[in-house]
Amino acid sequence: MRVIRFELPQPYPLLNHSIGQSRWALTGMRQKMARAVAAATSGLRIPEPFQKAHVTIERHSCGTPDHDGVQGGAKFLIDALTTPKLLNVRKLGTRQRVRNKRGLGFIVDDGPDYATFDIRAVKSRMCAQKTVVTITEILP
Repeated sequence: MRVIRFELPQPYPLLNHSIGQSRWALTGMRQKMARAVAAATSGLRIPEPFQKAHVTIERHSCGTPDHDGVQGGAKFLIDALTTPKLLNVRKLGTRQRVRNKRGLGFIVDDGPDYATFDIRAVKSRMCAQKTVVTITEILP
C-alpha cells in the first residue's frame, strides 16, 4: 500500500469564490491550483496512477466554512490529481480534446469506481492555514 502526502501553503478557495466568475477566471483558478499541486509534489510523482485510491483533503483555516463550500471548493484540487485522458474524435479533422488536461496523474479518475474522498474543514490559527492532501492506494 503506497501513500502520498503533501501540503499546499494556503487553504484552497471555497466554492463561493468561484461562483459567478467568468470562464477565463475559472481557467486561471484551475491553472493556479495545478501549478501549486505540481510544486508541492515535485519529488513525489509516480510512474503509473493509483488504480483505486482513498483521498483525504483537510482544509485548515481560521474560519468554519459551510459543508457545501468545502466540498465544492475542492473540485479544482481533485481535478489536478487525476490523469489526462484523450477523448474520442467524432469527426475527421477535428481538434483532439483531452479530459482533465491539467491532471498530474496520481489517480486514474475522480469517479466512484476509482477513488473515494474524505473532504473536511479543520479550524486552525491564522499562521497555520494550509491544505493537507493524503492519497492512499487501495489494493484489490
